[in-house]
Amino acid sequence: MSHHHVSFKDLPEGGEKFDPAKASKVIGTFGALAAIGLLGSAYYAFGTHGDTQKGFAYSWLYAIFVGFTFVAGGTFWILLHNASNSGWGVAVRRLFENLGTMALPLGILALPLLIPGVQNTLWEWFGHHRAHPGLEGLHHAAESDPHLHPLVDKYGYLNITFWTIRFVLYFGILWFISTKLRSYFLKQEADGDIKHTVYAREFACMVLLPFALTVTFAAVDWIMALDYTWFSTMWGVYHFAGCAWSSMAAMLLLVIYLQSLGYLQKVVTGEHFHLMGKLLFAFTVFWAYIAFSQYFLIWYANIPEETRFYFIRNTGVWRNVSIFIVIGHFVVPFVFLLQQQLKKSPKFIGFWAAWVIFMHFVDIYWNVIPERAHSMGLEPAPGSDTPFLPGAWVGDVLALCAVVGTIGYLYLRSLGKHSLYAWRDPRLLESANVRN
Repeated sequence: MSHHHVSFKDLPEGGEKFDPAKASKVIGTFGALAAIGLLGSAYYAFGTHGDTQKGFAYSWLYAIFVGFTFVAGGTFWILLHNASNSGWGVAVRRLFENLGTMALPLGILALPLLIPGVQNTLWEWFGHHRAHPGLEGLHHAAESDPHLHPLVDKYGYLNITFWTIRFVLYFGILWFISTKLRSYFLKQEADGDIKHTVYAREFACMVLLPFALTVTFAAVDWIMALDYTWFSTMWGVYHFAGCAWSSMAAMLLLVIYLQSLGYLQKVVTGEHFHLMGKLLFAFTVFWAYIAFSQYFLIWYANIPEETRFYFIRNTGVWRNVSIFIVIGHFVVPFVFLLQQQLKKSPKFIGFWAAWVIFMHFVDIYWNVIPERAHSMGLEPAPGSDTPFLPGAWVGDVLALCAVVGTIGYLYLRSLGKHSLYAWRDPRLLESANVRN
């Protein structure tokens, strides 16, 4: 880790190329997780029947959405770096760019969510739409079943064709944004022209709104719509905060690991860890603000359609998870990330980055999985006050291993295609010599 002023003479021509062979153990671990997860997921999806197979649909949705939050977070950070003309982030921006391009393989992994049987299991409104096609069909059904009136009112948005188009667009938009921005700097590495930096900034400003809509409506379509009667105007922002929080933590761990292999020694210093740690702290607070605001407004309004979400998660075992999230997602990281000097320590910030990722997994699990037992009409086991699908947690773990293992394997392999940083970016020295 460099402490003297860095000049272009200190940096290798062509930047630093990552050699996957140096990270063979970690890449192999991700590959093994992917293989075990995919094989186990195939068994749960095709080798089981009844409630076990239906329950696994929630496992796969959980895993896909976890992957989506990391990919969307990586896309957000490259947008922010370019739109704000950030200098300090040039040294680590390429790592975020590569994470954003994982939207394409993630989209392939998400294809099972387009299977009608999976959709009918996860989202009740799909079944109603297929049983009563068209708006007129829903009108007739709602005459005898008042619970369908919200579906009639939301038909312009919640209909199968439009939902499917949005599903494809979410992955396409993230992949296009990250690929396009990376292409500007790859061209700059070929000709050294500063115009590519200007083009990237202009493009980033233009696609900020499409990105925001993508994250917001993906969270609405996949998670909020698990209960089509429930709604929250803060839902998109809640999950956006999680995207930014978790992806920054992942990049901190990656930078620490790359430096342990001998990479990024000249361009990444304790100042970068401090800056990234401050952003991690900022989104710890921002997430807590959004989470509390959402809870407070729903509690104050006391509307049955809104309170159901928290009623399920504040009873039985899920109440303990809710309390754990308040403490582990906010209180604990808030206290420790306040310490300025320690954020410059790779060991300190690395530990808390790992903790942040763990808590993000728990948070998404808390958002998705409680709906499984209630939507399937399961009853609590004897001696329990919380309905659960026995053994379903194994499918949850396998699905998470499949998605995280696959994306992690492909991501680390992709790092070797180009330099780990934009070595001809005119702001590279500003980043390498940054001071807080």
